[in-house]
Amino acid sequence: MTDLEQIKDRIDIVEFVQGYLRLQKAGANYKGLCPFHNEKTSSFMVSPSRQIWHCFGCSLGGDVFKFLMQIEGLEFKEALQVLAKRAGVELRHFNKEQESGRGRLYEISELAAKFFEKQLWESENGKKALEYLRGRGLKDATIREWRLGFSPNTWSSLKIFLKNAGYRDDDIFRAGLTVKKDEENFYDRFRGRIMFPIFDLNSRAVGFTARVFEEVTGETEMGKYVNTPQTAIYDKSGILYGLDKAKIDLRKSDRAIIVEGNLDAIMSGQAGVKNVVASSGTALTYAHLRILKRYTQNLDLCFDQDEAGETAAKRGIDLALMQGFNVGLINLSAKDAADLVKESPLKWVEASAKAQPVARFYIDKAFGKYDPKTALGKKNIAKEVLSIIKIIENKVEQAHWLDEISGKLRIDQKVLVQAMAEIKPGAAAGPVEKDQAAAFEPAPRLVLEETLLALLLKMPEKSGEINQEEFEVFQDKLYNSVFENLKTGRAQLAENLSYEDGLRFELVKFKSDQFFGDLENRDLESEISRLIKSLKKELILEKIKDLEIKIKEAKSQQDVLPLLQEVQKFSGKLASL
Repeated sequence: MTDLEQIKDRIDIVEFVQGYLRLQKAGANYKGLCPFHNEKTSSFMVSPSRQIWHCFGCSLGGDVFKFLMQIEGLEFKEALQVLAKRAGVELRHFNKEQESGRGRLYEISELAAKFFEKQLWESENGKKALEYLRGRGLKDATIREWRLGFSPNTWSSLKIFLKNAGYRDDDIFRAGLTVKKDEENFYDRFRGRIMFPIFDLNSRAVGFTARVFEEVTGETEMGKYVNTPQTAIYDKSGILYGLDKAKIDLRKSDRAIIVEGNLDAIMSGQAGVKNVVASSGTALTYAHLRILKRYTQNLDLCFDQDEAGETAAKRGIDLALMQGFNVGLINLSAKDAADLVKESPLKWVEASAKAQPVARFYIDKAFGKYDPKTALGKKNIAKEVLSIIKIIENKVEQAHWLDEISGKLRIDQKVLVQAMAEIKPGAAAGPVEKDQAAAFEPAPRLVLEETLLALLLKMPEKSGEINQEEFEVFQDKLYNSVFENLKTGRAQLAENLSYEDGLRFELVKFKSDQFFGDLENRDLESEISRLIKSLKKELILEKIKDLEIKIKEAKSQQDVLPLLQEVQKFSGKLASL
């Protein structure tokens, strides 16, 4: 048995995928919302019997390796290492010398995290930072669980440590741990700071948030926090702090609480509220929300009780509402969640369970700020509240809030609807969403070929009626090979296939069973005819497009005339279809 076969044999794909998104039983399979494109109706299916997944909306699919590669943005070797570790399989044929550059960055980040941890617990200044953390209410077990650390207030302690471990200056720099002074000299990025390691969904260290603790040598203007810059393994806009620890609780509770700071998430977990992640001081991004949508549609935001905190949350609220999330807000009696937990863990547990709908928060706030009895007050209330109600995706919920403020302001709801239509939506991720989704759109012809082949697997006798010489139905090499086997009536359709082609063929069979298993012969014939016609249209349009390019490039009228005749011929064929 190969390494791949051992790993796939030990990891159940349904259990693995459920670590990333909610699945529901659907007959012999499981279904859920696709994490790779935006959809409201579940088209993402997982087959326990075949140990594969497939989205019938965006046509992506594969096995457990392909899922991890797609959802984490990993190369195959990286996915192989992650899954081998999870399955307890020792890779016999993995050559460490050929490991990717990203793999070295993971190693360096992990080693740095261990270095910072050791400094916190054993160095003189580290022990002072440890006492500070204890003073903030953190227990030793919590500090160890989240692997907090301390960076020495020196120019090159970490760099020397990592170089002694066998890593080059350039690799350490690419991991974001040093700053380049000039072409040949580097110094440590983090000095004299409390270190919060940032982990990906597989609990691998990918970066750090560093909080100032003591005056740093050589820094005149010290920011309170310094973060790892963008690297090949760390993208701040796509990582939520603490998600690796919270993902199971997010799915169980069907709710995510978003806090602002790392310490808020840590203290919340210590208090027993574990479905909490931190945005690390930034507004929620489209990428953050896309990740969270794998686990839940319900988000409760808890931002700092000041104007800056509310402003930071506003864009994320708009974005989440536009993506169809149910958004709530948690009000605190303290500055932030960490302070409330230190004051009383029970108060945080109670407060975190009492989020109010975001529209209710803004309605109450607006009615508290302005006088609803005056024309100006009504105008200001409507302006603030309608901008939020406008981007609520669910029309029933939207109508509920419109009805409420209509009654409170004594204004006809039709007038409010008209005023809401005139409000321009805030800066949100509509265009970004469109661009991101477009990245997953499959080539139309390939999808048609896949669907036709899935149909022919149910009615192989129709294969003999298709003249591939007259019209190239299957341009894809694998699909054409399977088609030729069907025509000749061979029983074995997938002999000697590569790993990639074997997976693709499994997906075609899955699609065949899932979509066309119950169709009667006349319906199968009708669908096959329709798809052949669609493929012919695609081919003719491609040929016309090629001819139009040649016409533009033609240098004389003599060259153009035969090309125009060809266009006319293909246009006639298109019209006949």
